[in-house]
Parts: sequence; structure tokens; C-alpha cells
Amino acid sequence: MCGTFGFVSFNGKGPSIKRLEKIAAVTQRRGPHAFGFAWVDSRGRIKSFKQTGKITDHLGILSLAHDAQFLIGHCRWATHGAPENNLNNHPHTVDGGWFVHNGVISDHRQIVKDHDLHPVTDCDSETLGLLIESGAGNLRTRCIEAVQYASGSPLVFLGVWSRPGRLIALRSGNPLSIGICAGRFYLASLQEGLPGNVVQIANNEGIDFSG
Repeated sequence: MCGTFGFVSFNGKGPSIKRLEKIAAVTQRRGPHAFGFAWVDSRGRIKSFKQTGKITDHLGILSLAHDAQFLIGHCRWATHGAPENNLNNHPHTVDGGWFVHNGVISDHRQIVKDHDLHPVTDCDSETLGLLIESGAGNLRTRCIEAVQYASGSPLVFLGVWSRPGRLIALRSGNPLSIGICAGRFYLASLQEGLPGNVVQIANNEGIDFSG
């Protein structure tokens, strides 16, 4: 269910848009109903875009993130919340940033009730962001605890924030791989399209890519 992808620069250069398009096209195999991405640009500004439909019909829109230093992306297979309502699509807001989620939180209604959360969408993924915002501790700790709490089913979480720029990546069961090329890291749910030597991120270990 759904697919995620991401990018981190360690040399100040933005992503290869051709590479990003290839990764996004592969990721669409896990979600044709909607797509979206969020990024921190070279000036430290955080931006986002999302819409209904297949990302392969709109690959050119990825050039908006030509100077991204951190980027997260999502191709959605809608399970909770109609994709025609763009609020239900990813990325979702979280504590001044944006996140994407791959997986199904089957007990999200009970989590909302137990923690007195107040969602504004019909998407189960929003629950993760609300748990992070209501948690205690630093941002990385809150992300890990939220994922652990909601990981009754396999999932992947990618979040991005600015000032300072950072990307936090977590997986619990579902695959998330990383490929390194010329001082730039590319992440994806599916390995096809990733450059260089590709390795899978360790299960249940959060990686905090900070600028």
C-alpha cells in the first residue's frame, strides 16, 4: 500500500531531476491514486505540492524541487479517505514540517480516541503526525515513539523540516532502501531506479539526516 521516496544532499547540489523522475515512476507502482512531495530548498524554505492522479502524468512538476536539499515524496494507494479530497493525500503536516507514510494504521480511530486527537482529514496516516505533535521529548524521539505506537502493521515514515533542514526516515517492516551517488542520497520503497550501491535501511532504526 502506497510508496515513498526521498532525497538528501550532502554537497549542496539539488537532485538529478531525471533520476527523481525515474524513482517516482517506479514508486507509482505502489500507488496510482494521488501523489505529493515536500522539500527544503537551497535557501532553507520548506515547500510542498500534492494532487490527485498519477505522478507519471505530471513528472515535470518535480522540477519545482530542482534545488532541494531534503525531499520526501509519496505515491498513494487510497485506503482511508477519498483521493479526490486533496486533504487526504500526502504529505501531511507535522510540527512545522511535512511527512509521508507508507502502510495502513488499522486502529487509527482508536488511537484518535485514546489520545484525544483532532484530525481534519479522513486519512489514517494523519494520526502519525498528531501523535508526534502531542508527544514529549525531541523531534526524533517523538517520531520513533509515534511509529512504534502505530506499527501494528508494517509502515515507513519520512518527515522533513527546515531551520535547520533535516529529514527523518523510519521503517517498521515495510522496505525502505537508499542509494548514494555523488554526495547525494536517494531513498525509495522500491529499489529499482536508485543509483549506486543500494542498501536497505535497518528495521526499527530511525535515521536523522541533518543539515
